[in-house]
Amino acid sequence: MDMRRSLSGDMPLQNNGGCDAALMRCGELAYRQVGSSSLPPLLLIHGWGGASRYWLPAMRALADAFCCYAPDLPGFGFSPPLTPPIAAHNPNGPDAYSHRGLASVVLEFMDAMGLAQCDVIGHSYGSGVAIALAAMQPARVRRLIISNFSTFRDERERRMIALMHGVTGLMVKARKLPFAASDGFAKLLGSRYFHRLPDDIAVLRDGLNDFMQMDERTADLTVKASLSWETPHDLARLPMPVLLIHGRNDQIMPPRNAEYTAGLAPRGKLVWMDACGHLPMVEKPDEFARIVKNFLLDGNC
Repeated sequence: MDMRRSLSGDMPLQNNGGCDAALMRCGELAYRQVGSSSLPPLLLIHGWGGASRYWLPAMRALADAFCCYAPDLPGFGFSPPLTPPIAAHNPNGPDAYSHRGLASVVLEFMDAMGLAQCDVIGHSYGSGVAIALAAMQPARVRRLIISNFSTFRDERERRMIALMHGVTGLMVKARKLPFAASDGFAKLLGSRYFHRLPDDIAVLRDGLNDFMQMDERTADLTVKASLSWETPHDLARLPMPVLLIHGRNDQIMPPRNAEYTAGLAPRGKLVWMDACGHLPMVEKPDEFARIVKNFLLDGNC
């Protein structure tokens, strides 16, 4: 049975490069695929508030070496949210929104794509999902890259991050205000994510559209579940090589904990991108792709 179908006819996207859907137990999962299927597979997992769309510049830069797969996680982009829980043991209950819960969805997506093993890149919140995936099924992840991600070192830092998430919740609610769909709001959001705002306003509009599409319940539950100690514990026991790519000017995931985070992985390395914010795959896609290729193809950084 073919588990894929095109969404391009009934879900028009701007500059999407093609969007398909995998039929999963949780429903349809939208995804993008760039590159020849004869090339080694590379799975890219987006962050909170975003979707697979923002991977496209990097996917195109990587398409000469990899077949790139980028799903929209449930409740993000064009993937519908997980259905509300019917009972406490329901697999779509609150635990489904944890890093491990969403990693289970990604593993099923890999099955649907026929990916027995692949390299994986996670970005920001998606790095937590990627770490969980690698911890749950280490034989299926050859090498792991986590981008613009850092974890807390102690309970005090964890509580501080929880307070910051309260501001994030206000931003989600602000989507209902009249100005939220404006270019001004897109630039306001972008000023937090980019070191230098892109000249093309369409890039900011795409990012805003992804943020506006995010399911509110999904936004709330994924943020709350991301505060678990499980993620740093998982990172500390990964057997595969791990590379952390971090922008020196990241305002969303401050760089101060980057060295600590990379050091948690037994085979972890850290590479900095200068004059770069939270979205290196958009802000500097060619440099980002070069770092990825050096690590995945040559084992260098």
